[in-house]
Amino acid sequence: MSPSQTEISDPTANAKMNAKPTPDWDNLTFAFTETDVMYRSFGEWNDEDHASWDEGAFMPFGNLDFSPAAAFMSYGVGVFEGLKAQRSADGRVLLFRHRDNGLRLQRSAERLMMAPFPVDQFVDAVEGVVRQNIRFVPPHGKGTLYVRPMEHAIESKLGLGPCSRFWVVMYCSPVGGYFASKTSKGPDGLRLRVLKQGRVAPGGTGDAKAMGNYAGGITIAHEWRSQGYNDVLYLDARHLLYLTETSGSNLFVKLKSGPIVTPPLDDQVLPGITRDSAATVAKEILNLDVIERPIPIEEVLDDGEEMFCTGTAYTVQPVRELVHDGGIRSFNSSPVQEALLKEILAYQTGEKDDPFNWVTEVKE
Repeated sequence: MSPSQTEISDPTANAKMNAKPTPDWDNLTFAFTETDVMYRSFGEWNDEDHASWDEGAFMPFGNLDFSPAAAFMSYGVGVFEGLKAQRSADGRVLLFRHRDNGLRLQRSAERLMMAPFPVDQFVDAVEGVVRQNIRFVPPHGKGTLYVRPMEHAIESKLGLGPCSRFWVVMYCSPVGGYFASKTSKGPDGLRLRVLKQGRVAPGGTGDAKAMGNYAGGITIAHEWRSQGYNDVLYLDARHLLYLTETSGSNLFVKLKSGPIVTPPLDDQVLPGITRDSAATVAKEILNLDVIERPIPIEEVLDDGEEMFCTGTAYTVQPVRELVHDGGIRSFNSSPVQEALLKEILAYQTGEKDDPFNWVTEVKE
């Protein structure tokens, strides 16, 4: 499983000879820009209980070779992550909670019976990808460097069943805000359409960051975005009564009666890292009451005072309007969301020392 010599020689030499242009920092959107270097590691199950991975290698960004019969191509046996690095005002490059992304990648892989990638190796690989593409980290305040780690089952396979050979691949891209465009920095708040359907099947892979969880929602979100919505909000698949997630973010509701509530983690809700960060900051820094429990959509319409979404791409986004059964529920202020976003961004950009040891500096 050892990488070829071309992969483990100086990984940046070829990249520097063929250096990609950096984008216009003033007009970044959430879109892919090719960078210089990526990472790959191969792994396999040696027996039912033990997995082995090679040391991995950095290589110039480029296409990958795999069999058209690779299991992830037919059966979607693959998972992924998303995380960001960004510059502080004094020029440092900072990563946020990337070890937690490594832990979640392991849990997601195990849900699909794939070999878990070692967390320490994940941490080193993420830092290496950022370091070797450091010129693509946008200037302070201009955007972030989005890192995309993935694990796929790559053996040739015809027929459903556990797989034995895998790779982990990581690449990165400088991005602007998720809702930014070339003509707008994004909405003042999200406009969501509530759907009486589940995002994922009950008992399925909703608590894993699996490829298939997202593919099925593309046509649904596209339809409603074409009608002026920023995203859709799915109800739970069992009862069609309770909040779960949007296409790609967790949800919080501040009730008029006092507490902040968020759906509990179950087989339909992804354990979001930004979700956990927001809940932790709300409780431990802002001294707010945060409760995890099922939230009926009718309770949101009747008692909701503020609503916001959390995710790596979304950060902490306010909801300005919820449309359900032809009715419109507007949220006119977002003080909790604003306070959470300000605090979390202060950690991510080095404006404040975070008390949770979430931030790691990547040095050249």
